[in-house]
Amino acid sequence: MRSLFSACWVGALAFFVADSALALPRFSTRTGWKCQSCHVNPSGGGMRQAGGVNFGREELPVPTWSDEFKLDDFSTQLNDFISIGADVRTLFFYIQDTTLNQNAFFQMQGDVYLNFRLAKKVNVYFDQGLYSGFEIFGILNVLPANGFVKVGKFVPNYGLKVDDHRTYIREYTGLSAERGAPYFTGAEVGVSPGPATITAGVFNAADSRGDATGNSKAALGRAEGIFELSDDWNMSLGGNVLYKDTQGGNDTFLGGFASFSSDAFTLMGEGDLLRKEVAGATTDGFVVYGEADYMVTQGFDLKFIYDYYDSDLDLKTGALSRYSFGFEFFPISGVEVRPLYRIIKEDPNDFSSDEMHLIVHFYL
Repeated sequence: MRSLFSACWVGALAFFVADSALALPRFSTRTGWKCQSCHVNPSGGGMRQAGGVNFGREELPVPTWSDEFKLDDFSTQLNDFISIGADVRTLFFYIQDTTLNQNAFFQMQGDVYLNFRLAKKVNVYFDQGLYSGFEIFGILNVLPANGFVKVGKFVPNYGLKVDDHRTYIREYTGLSAERGAPYFTGAEVGVSPGPATITAGVFNAADSRGDATGNSKAALGRAEGIFELSDDWNMSLGGNVLYKDTQGGNDTFLGGFASFSSDAFTLMGEGDLLRKEVAGATTDGFVVYGEADYMVTQGFDLKFIYDYYDSDLDLKTGALSRYSFGFEFFPISGVEVRPLYRIIKEDPNDFSSDEMHLIVHFYL
């Protein structure tokens, strides 16, 4: 397990948050807004549209400092047909190791987003990152019940869209660049009647070209809802399934997720059963994510995260647990500072492998 952790960390240096910065579910629950209220991508994440830009510039930073540095008439729209966005994250890390402690700076992310408005309710979206390839797809917001059709190459809408791709629910489902290309080519269709959102998708199971893709397919089903319990209390609840053909077998991920927000406090979590079938043999794994956030004041959030991963439920040992705590600080519009300390527990042999991260994030 120690060698597995080391390999994961080496991958993390190349792809810590290599995908686009994702919609933070706690903001959705805290406001009661759906993902498409803030993001061009109806599944959330990446480029922010007007509502998301305003939220990031007006509701997150320290008010007095933000007002001092505020740009009048700020807009990410170049004109009526083209909009831009960006996320830049730089990491300083320190790793406690049994043989050699490590520390360094690393450029985790550099994503540039473009959205082209082709017609009313028709867009082409492009996201180019430093390391993890790209997303490109067309969006037709033409279905009833605020529905959409999305066609192209993108990450399937599975699980909580947290912005740390070393989180076990992203890493061990393969939806993180650490575990290979998380992008699938295909289509998703979704409708959002009232507080509910229902999404289905079909994709190529392999990211190849032309005939090299073969007949292998992946399929997604997802249902969720966000509900206002009172003026300051919101709750979301959902579940999803992702099936993917693999070499000599298939993967089936079945998960549920939920969140709750009461004024300044937000709690959310996800659990997934990871079933892998290869040559007639079946292995069941399990992964859990939990996060608690408390907004002390506008611009400053305390954060605690719990991760758990067991690659084989039939074995009594081999699980990983991780406890992360720190805070997020938004001093002015477009800037975030996030220090985190992580305690990692490995079963059965636990090593001194704690980590310290300091992330500086610029967002547009």
